[in-house]
Amino acid sequence: MRRSLGHWHGYFYASGGVRETEGTDSMMTMVIEPAEGEQEFKANGWSSRGRFTITGSCSNGQNDAPQIKFKMVFSNVIWIPVFFDGRFDLERNALTGVWGYSSGQDGSLGPMEFRRIPPRYLTVYPSIHDLSTDKPRSLWKFAIASVRNDVREERCSWSHLSQRRDDRKTVVSFTVRYHFFGKPLIVEEIRALCDAVQRLTPADACFYGSIIERKHAYTLTHE
Repeated sequence: MRRSLGHWHGYFYASGGVRETEGTDSMMTMVIEPAEGEQEFKANGWSSRGRFTITGSCSNGQNDAPQIKFKMVFSNVIWIPVFFDGRFDLERNALTGVWGYSSGQDGSLGPMEFRRIPPRYLTVYPSIHDLSTDKPRSLWKFAIASVRNDVREERCSWSHLSQRRDDRKTVVSFTVRYHFFGKPLIVEEIRALCDAVQRLTPADACFYGSIIERKHAYTLTHE
């Protein structure tokens, strides 16, 4: 139980381990803390869906592998609760399992995995599908992308700053049109939105989400 406490970062995945579930879901962060029960825990988290809370429990499964179950409840009422059913992988230091809108494996919609990898590196980390298809090549591409991103960030290069600016504009503008009001997105715009969201850290995604909520709340619309 103690090993599962602290910061975790992860994604919803579509069936097959592709990182595109729901189209506009970003990476999420959760901070797990002990709860009142001996094997119970709680957490606060954030992502493009805004702030959320978690309540869950840990138990011994087969071969004493820690089994993890929890429920995510979002502060924004447009999102219904999400359930996670999985385990703590001691070798990979990962929380891995499935997610769905009802508890249990039968109602799962796809894989879900959390890692200790810092968010700025996890944005370019291979998906579950890529790792299962060609792990060596995927990890090599990850190493190259991580170094390039570090160099761009440390130098405050224009490519790094302009990418952050463009991603913010794309995510805020297109998400408002995608979920609430405005001209419907065309296929190319949906693809651009998905790509931009996947590059965000949870902190940026949550901040942009607050901007989107404000625009939604303060814009007059006709029923």
